[in-house]
Amino acid sequence: MAGAVINPEVELVDFRGDSCLKFTFRGHLTSEDAELGVKEWRDFFNSTGGEKVVVIWDSTQMTGFDNKARIIWQHAIKEMKSQIECVWLITDSKVIKAGAKLMSLFTSFCLKVVDSSDKIAFSVLI
Repeated sequence: MAGAVINPEVELVDFRGDSCLKFTFRGHLTSEDAELGVKEWRDFFNSTGGEKVVVIWDSTQMTGFDNKARIIWQHAIKEMKSQIECVWLITDSKVIKAGAKLMSLFTSFCLKVVDSSDKIAFSVLI
């Protein structure tokens, strides 16, 4: 479908000199969206040779998510946790923060929450 918005948009970005896998979420994340995003995430991680990667979830344009989408994302994190250096969540939504913190509790991944990309500090990863 031409002109369709991809949710989440997944791209490899250079952020302050580091290569990061960035997810940009818009609107409401459905389980179908989550499945497609996880496939792109898995494909990227399969191509890195096991190298750890910083992941950025830009959720500033996200309005919410299906519970099933959260569960799909949670399973993906468990599967790929060994390749995640840290996840930076950019949001000011209490609902999205709570969902991410819940996933973090179940999967024990490094989660840092900020309200703008200017507040991401790679020095705290070390």
